[in-house]
Amino acid sequence: MFHFRLLISILGLFFISACTHIPDDSGADSAPKLFLDPEQIEDAIPTIEPLSRYGNPSSYEIKGVRYHLLNSNENYREVGKASWYGNKFHGRLTSNREIYNMYEMTAAHKTLPIPCYVEVTNLENGRKAIVRVNDRGPFIEDRIIDLSYAAATKLGVLDNGTATVLVKQIGPIQSTTQDAKQQATHNSTMQPG
Repeated sequence: MFHFRLLISILGLFFISACTHIPDDSGADSAPKLFLDPEQIEDAIPTIEPLSRYGNPSSYEIKGVRYHLLNSNENYREVGKASWYGNKFHGRLTSNREIYNMYEMTAAHKTLPIPCYVEVTNLENGRKAIVRVNDRGPFIEDRIIDLSYAAATKLGVLDNGTATVLVKQIGPIQSTTQDAKQQATHNSTMQPG
C-alpha cells in the first residue's frame, strides 16, 4: 500500500510539472515564421465554461515556490509585467490538458481559476486584448501573465518580449467554491423571461 501511495504522489507531481510551461535554459522560445496582422486578430469571446478538472488544485509548487489559487476571478485587477510564449510550447499540453495553440487568444496565469477570461491592457501603448486563461505560468518572479503569440502580437509585446500591463477580470465570474459552481450552472440554464 505504501508503494502505491508513493507512486501516486510521484505521478501527481509529474503531472503538475508536465502541464505547465516552465522556462529553462535548454533553448530560447521563438515566434513562428507566419506573420499575424495585429489589426486582424480577434479577441477571445468570454463565455460561461465549467472549471477545468485539471489545473485547478488548491495549491501547487514549482521550483520551490508554492502558489495558492484564487477562489475566484471576481474583481481581479493587477498591474505587472507580461511576457509571451510561442514555438517552444506550441502543440504541448496546457495545465487544463488542452493543446497549446500559439495562434489562439490565450494566456497563462499562476493563480486565476482556469478557464477564465481577462482583459489585458498594454500600458506602454494603450492596446487592449481579451484572452482566455487556460495555462499556468509564467514562473519568473516579476511577471504576472504569459501571453500566447497571437495575444502578444495584438498587444505589441513581441518586439521587447515583455511589457507593463493591466490585467483585469472580464466576462463570467469563475469560482473554485462549490456554491459558486452551482450558481454558474444555474445561471447558464436560466432562460430569459
